[in-house]
Amino acid sequence: MDFPKEMYDMFDRIREQQEANLRMCTTLVAGFVATNERDVNYMDSFMDSLFDCMEQQNEEELLMRKYIDHIATFDALEAKERTEHLEDLLGYKSHVACAACYLAEELHAGQVDKGGKDYFISHLLSVGKLGHDWKEETIGFLHDAAEDTPHTVEEVIDLLKKKLAELLTKSNDDWKYKFEDYIHVYPGDMFHRLTEVEWEEIANALHCLNHHSAPTREEYIKRISKNPLARKVKMNDLESNMDISRIPNPTEKDFERLERYKKEYNFLLNSYRNQ
Repeated sequence: MDFPKEMYDMFDRIREQQEANLRMCTTLVAGFVATNERDVNYMDSFMDSLFDCMEQQNEEELLMRKYIDHIATFDALEAKERTEHLEDLLGYKSHVACAACYLAEELHAGQVDKGGKDYFISHLLSVGKLGHDWKEETIGFLHDAAEDTPHTVEEVIDLLKKKLAELLTKSNDDWKYKFEDYIHVYPGDMFHRLTEVEWEEIANALHCLNHHSAPTREEYIKRISKNPLARKVKMNDLESNMDISRIPNPTEKDFERLERYKKEYNFLLNSYRNQ
């Protein structure tokens, strides 16, 4: 297909602007390092422009990592959080959330919700989709696996690792498309393997979300409030459960449960605000 000359000219201007911005930011990073600049807001006002044209392993990403390395010299926690955000933004670990979606579909096959609808489609997909990063999505898809299937959390984690390995060894990327509407960042061409700390973080959140391991519902919610990742997912879970339209003919018992969900959601919301 032939494009008008004006369009080619526009593409050339965009490319030139991109290259000019990259040169400017490269110079700025060198200056930040040389002067030991520590005003993150000031530096961000320039460096955030790199995100406009960033892709896996391109020059913008590599320069952003150099910038984060500089931040690490005076604020290690901030640098860690920025690295995690960058990895999430570029889809280096979205593959895990995708594998969790496939696994949840298998583990919950045949299960239905209180309205008689397929449980995976009506609830688990919505909870996963409400996640703001790959971790929240992964745990959202699997948050009921240890409660509503015969598997322990440890077994779920092992099955997730096997499903991930299976998908990563496929000869093409067709598997990435099935649930793309439920994964907020499409899995990139490159995958960064999870650290043991990340696997433990997922397992700990799943343990928190298993109400069978808590003596009472109240203790269950209190326990979740102390785990930031589990708390986010539980709030997403409650948000989905509070959609009373999922039940065709709600009863008084359903409305009583709805009120309990609202109280639990507000409790977790307040714990988030007060952290």
